[in-house]
Amino acid sequence: MSEFSERLKELLIQNNITQKDLSEKINKSRVAVNNYCTGYREPSLDTLKMICQALNESADYLLGLKDI
Repeated sequence: MSEFSERLKELLIQNNITQKDLSEKINKSRVAVNNYCTGYREPSLDTLKMICQALNESADYLLGLKDI
């Protein structure tokens, strides 16, 4: 599993957001969000930006470039 998927799952739990909630916020299917969480797929840059905005988190953190 990728660092991105691990951090995405952690942020969903910390923010009490379900995969369905996130999918609605970023206008993607729940299956797509599940694929991001399991590491089966990675989001496009546009989708990554929407995920960052929805979770109020930096791309650097989600991608594992920074720990804070």
